[in-house]
Amino acid sequence: MTTLNSDRRVSVSEMYSKFLRVKKAECAENTLRIYSDMGTRIFVPALIHYTGNDMSNITPDVLRSILEDYAVDHEDSGVLFVYRHLRAFINWYWDEYDIPTANPMKKVKWKKVSSPPKEGITQDEVNKLLKAIKEHSHFPERDTAFILLLCDTGIRKSSIANLKMKDVNLSRSELVVFEKDQQFHTKPFGATTAKALKKYLNCLEDVQPDDPLWLQMDGRALNYVGMREILRRNCVLANIPIHLFHDFRRYYGLQLYNSTHDIYTVSRALDHKDIEVTKRYLAIDDRANAEAIRYHSPVDYHTKQTRIQVQR
Repeated sequence: MTTLNSDRRVSVSEMYSKFLRVKKAECAENTLRIYSDMGTRIFVPALIHYTGNDMSNITPDVLRSILEDYAVDHEDSGVLFVYRHLRAFINWYWDEYDIPTANPMKKVKWKKVSSPPKEGITQDEVNKLLKAIKEHSHFPERDTAFILLLCDTGIRKSSIANLKMKDVNLSRSELVVFEKDQQFHTKPFGATTAKALKKYLNCLEDVQPDDPLWLQMDGRALNYVGMREILRRNCVLANIPIHLFHDFRRYYGLQLYNSTHDIYTVSRALDHKDIEVTKRYLAIDDRANAEAIRYHSPVDYHTKQTRIQVQR
């Protein structure tokens, strides 16, 4: 427990800087970036405005006012996003310093938004994308391998952007990636993707294990903006909607579920915390699960096996 000097005002901006330092050791880089952006741009200035830059002046009414102000020009989903990050900061402060007064955030609620998840890229669109790359790309070997790896692993954008040569094991058809939970994960991929990766790597010369996996034609590293441009440019050439990284992640999850009907396998493959997250992410409802269960009926399976034995 950290203690505060009760004789001086506790600055909102100072506390948020400390909050970010703590989160830097706990969160992935992308999450930290969101915390920094949310605080600096939105609710820290609002907290300073309503409290005179004094944490002790934060009340439920102050927090509600901040959210209501933001809701004037933003949709409910955007307000909920701000609410969650504001809550994380306020809860951290009350816990970190063991503030004796009641946490004002406990009295502040914001309505949940139920929006249907996006479908992601379809198989037909993937086929058109690969065809456009083959016909129009300046570096088709790289772009094909890039697309197939996204489709075949469900890898997050931060992970695929940070891949190095040493992270690819073609003999075992797998990647080693550092995911948002700050852990290394093994991502297997299929023979088609392995063949495409091998074809791409054969185009390169003098690469070292610590070199970035994705390179430009002149040998320079391809950054995240360049990877996003690969997707945008080739989607335009394929005459399909613009699909970015998460659309391929949804494609991977849905294809894997349709192949296995095993929500637990899909959840683990997507590195989700629990299967409820996966259900919401892929719009899998109880009816879809019921069809899978019916298809794999234990009684039907036993009956079929019995019939086979009788016929023999």
